[in-house]
Amino acid sequence: MDIVPILNALILTVLSGIILIALFARSRRICGLIGVTTVGVITGIIFYVAYRVLTLGPQTLPEPLFSITSLGADFSVSVDYLSAFFLLLIGGISFLATLYSYRYMEHYATQSLARFYHCLIFFVVGMIGVVCLTDWFFFFVSWEFMTLSSYFLVTYEKEDPVNLRAGLKYFIMTHIGTAAMFIGAIILQVEVGSFSFSRLGEAMGGMMDTSPVKLYIILALFLLGFGTKAGMFPVGTWLPDAHPAAPSGVSAMLSGVMIKMGIYGIVRFFFFLLPLSTYSWVFGIVIGALGAVSIFMGTISALLQHDSKRLLAFHSIGQIGYILLGIGTGLVFLKTNPSLSIIATLGGIFHLFNHALFKGLLFLNAGSILYKTGTRDLNNLGGLYFAMPLTAWTTLMASFSIAGIPPFNGFISKWLIYQATILGGVQIPVFILFGMVAVFISSVTLASLLKFFSSAFGGEMDKTLAKSLPPGVDVPFSMQLPQIILALSCLLFGLFPWIPIKMIYPSLIGSVYGTGFPTLTDTFGNSILGLTPHLAGTIIGAWLPILGLFLLTGCFLLAYWISRIGKPVKRAVPLWTCGEIYETEEVRLRAENYYVPLVSHFEGLVYPEPPSAKIKRPHKIYKGLDLDEVLYYPSVDLVLRFFQKFRHTHVGTPQVYLLYQMVGILILVVAILIWLF
Repeated sequence: MDIVPILNALILTVLSGIILIALFARSRRICGLIGVTTVGVITGIIFYVAYRVLTLGPQTLPEPLFSITSLGADFSVSVDYLSAFFLLLIGGISFLATLYSYRYMEHYATQSLARFYHCLIFFVVGMIGVVCLTDWFFFFVSWEFMTLSSYFLVTYEKEDPVNLRAGLKYFIMTHIGTAAMFIGAIILQVEVGSFSFSRLGEAMGGMMDTSPVKLYIILALFLLGFGTKAGMFPVGTWLPDAHPAAPSGVSAMLSGVMIKMGIYGIVRFFFFLLPLSTYSWVFGIVIGALGAVSIFMGTISALLQHDSKRLLAFHSIGQIGYILLGIGTGLVFLKTNPSLSIIATLGGIFHLFNHALFKGLLFLNAGSILYKTGTRDLNNLGGLYFAMPLTAWTTLMASFSIAGIPPFNGFISKWLIYQATILGGVQIPVFILFGMVAVFISSVTLASLLKFFSSAFGGEMDKTLAKSLPPGVDVPFSMQLPQIILALSCLLFGLFPWIPIKMIYPSLIGSVYGTGFPTLTDTFGNSILGLTPHLAGTIIGAWLPILGLFLLTGCFLLAYWISRIGKPVKRAVPLWTCGEIYETEEVRLRAENYYVPLVSHFEGLVYPEPPSAKIKRPHKIYKGLDLDEVLYYPSVDLVLRFFQKFRHTHVGTPQVYLLYQMVGILILVVAILIWLF
């Protein structure tokens, strides 16, 4: 496959879309259609590339398109199995989010739609560059392209100071992470004179014996940079502010794919560039520990939230923790137990795939609620099921998926992570603790998402809310379709986990696992009905989702049959309030009333928000640069004070004025004589 024509097609599509959107900026409908079409064509192109790579093997540009010789930087493009996997995620989530935004952006009637779609297209292109470039210099260029375009999307509603503050926080924190990575890359570039991925990998191999302390610092810098973008604890504090500020389609992209670029960087760096060594073991422990802490802190913090999008943003931190725990466990056992390492790493990457689906869906659900009601406050919602039935059902499916409830996709990936961490605890006991945290927090996740679901869709609707709802059932079809596709995907990949696993498994080819790592059938068996993980030829577990679905369906049918045997009669009765008389609104269970004992225990103790002083005008500097204050007003004041003094010489006597003249002439004569002699 020749990459150059495909690259030309991608560039032509992007430029055409940008120009056409600018030309039709005044027509919001046409502008939206062009934006959706452009992202759709981009998605088709990268899907084609990913398909060709997954079927024919990695594709690399024979020669760099251009080079900066003085820096040792080459614009090199290479798409391997790992890049192809991430391209599928980027294209799928981006297109669905853009399609969703076509009608959702009516919510921003006063904002420029051309500005939105321009930034959105640049955002997608930046993420594509991140996973396809193999030179650190141009990788950082694409990384910045992605970051800056997403910053403008976060601050899209620029009149809102809360959004501007969230954008500033996102901008500063992610650039601190980028600066850390760039410093690490420069240190390595000095060693070999090149920014090439392969050359920097060789440099790290050489530094293991000559400069171990320097190498530890470099690895820590890259982990800090990628972890900040991923939303890892404790450097993910930007995420709960930025996600709610952005339009909901963009929120789905931020959580669904952009923060996964941080995970891509960690996998690429620690599995493909860093040679297998003690450093892998050490940083595997660090990544696993940070993952476990992120799971706990992010999810417990989410339980305290009443803002729907902020709640989901904190859950992104928790779910990123599961991914990091799987990847970290995989790094730790690379040398000692490759089979266990494969299970852990695949579990982490599989959860990354699943998280893109169910978290993207949940943000679209929250956006639909906002579109319909105009609020994100769960305390002011309720009873929306009959007004938004499709959104309610897709929200329920996404909630079960993120909580790891079978037969949805979240269960499979979490189950693999549980297996790996608990069995890994036989060799390193701390992983048993990590596994227990992961299992416990899944129940907290379910509790939090049930609060989200029941607060929005359960109970009776507030009368004020009922009057304010626009006519029609649910949201427009272009907003419903992405939700339907993502919800069905959560169920499909839960019932048939082999589909994503067969895409993920080849992505480890070319990594530190080498060519001798266990085959897919050696690791998970050969049953198409489910997974049977193996260690040293022994089955350590089994999950047959189709059989589980049949059993679950049978139980529900049996329960329904039993409930109908007695021919119960339905009757409507008022809510019983223990003999007291209350209005329905007075006894409605609000979001803030859920799990009060647990919430009161953890409130103020989890995910501490770093103190951030309000940005004040630097008065001394500002005053020093103000020409009116520094030059004009002092000069005028000096002149006025001079003339105030001078006016006293005006006494009204002619003899005094003649005296002034004689004194003046005398002073002038003396001055001339001094100058001459």
